[in-house]
Amino acid sequence: MNFTPLGGGKEIGANCYIIRTNGLNIMLDCGRHPVKSGYESLPALEKLEEVDYIIISHSHYDHLSSLPYVLGKFPDATVFTSKENRILALRILSNSVEVMKKKNEKDAEPVLYTHRDVKKAKKRIIPLHYMKPLELSKDVLLTLYPAGHVMGASSALIESNGKRIFYTGDISLSPQLTVPEATLPDKVDVVISEGTYGLKETLSVNREIETHRLSRKLRKTLGSGGRVMLPVFALGRGQEALYMILKLMEAEKIPRVPIYINGMVHVLTDLLLKEHDGMNSENRAWFKDSIKRHVTVIPKKLSSIIEDKSPMILILSSGMLIEDTLSYIFARQMLLEAKSAIYFMGYQSPESPGFAVLEAFKSTRQLELNEEKIDVRCDVDIFNFSGHANYSELLEIPRRLQPKKLIYVHGDKEALENLKEELQYEFEIDIPDNLEEIAL
Repeated sequence: MNFTPLGGGKEIGANCYIIRTNGLNIMLDCGRHPVKSGYESLPALEKLEEVDYIIISHSHYDHLSSLPYVLGKFPDATVFTSKENRILALRILSNSVEVMKKKNEKDAEPVLYTHRDVKKAKKRIIPLHYMKPLELSKDVLLTLYPAGHVMGASSALIESNGKRIFYTGDISLSPQLTVPEATLPDKVDVVISEGTYGLKETLSVNREIETHRLSRKLRKTLGSGGRVMLPVFALGRGQEALYMILKLMEAEKIPRVPIYINGMVHVLTDLLLKEHDGMNSENRAWFKDSIKRHVTVIPKKLSSIIEDKSPMILILSSGMLIEDTLSYIFARQMLLEAKSAIYFMGYQSPESPGFAVLEAFKSTRQLELNEEKIDVRCDVDIFNFSGHANYSELLEIPRRLQPKKLIYVHGDKEALENLKEELQYEFEIDIPDNLEEIAL
């Protein structure tokens, strides 16, 4: 029995892992790298000869977006995911096709799969209920557990050869505004854990402090006549940010100004309201009514909104300002506006435009986007509203599960090594590179 990262080893990239056990090849997630394009964005699939099962933990780009491509290579593979996530995955994959088509027209970037491929994938995706074991073979069981993080997110427990292997996926032990906390199994033998926030600097940050800090900054910027953009991941942070802003406005902690969201944030918020079991009926009804009364979806003709410099809040994807997304398009204009602000809602990959904006604000106040030099005149800040386990929770997970072996993936090298140093006397720990095989 062994484990091999095909992406996500010492990085937050095209997260994709293989567990080989009892003659089965089980793939955990199959994403694309968030800041690479075309074939370079895919996991390292070249040496893979067979895939029997694919488990999709959730529908973020870096965990899902290679799925139709992988199924094109391994058409007999069966895909498992949670019931909620199946609905999300199909909608997000269809959107990915449209994004690739636009990039193909602009930059001749390859279209890795089509709407027809997504329809084929739909037939291979089997929804599972949480906490109900499924027999993959005579000696291999699969059980999905709620992972927190975003709507429909799962962790996976694989039981084989008398061993219990727990893959956290992206996980959070803390409840969020729209998503409850994760559920962990009993003691296991191996934990394969994300390590996104593996640096101690995230230790003291909590949601209440960050909400207060954001509301203070929003009051100042909006009160001075500026506008604010919150770049978000359409799934998860989009719904959390929208819920939070509406609550702050209702409590009169920030000024009442127009709120704009983009189409994908709107579509996924609508799916959350219709399909998600993690909100009680009272909160669901309030959220739905507040959106109807206070929120506008940005029209296809953007010019009127881009040119409107009056106070407003824009909740737009992508969360890292990936080129040609709405947040990127608005950022290019808003960076030049001294009264305005761009406030990031979570992690920024060091290779992303969002990271470049943050670094420029801290130093030269100038950056290059798409070969154009731009002055950074607006306020820029980052807030930790992540749906990932914080530093304390990343230590808590193995201490509660008490594995014989702990494997860290899905994190920058420095963060993963920091976690290993902290826990080195408690567990046998591996931090594999991509394509490095680890015995389980």
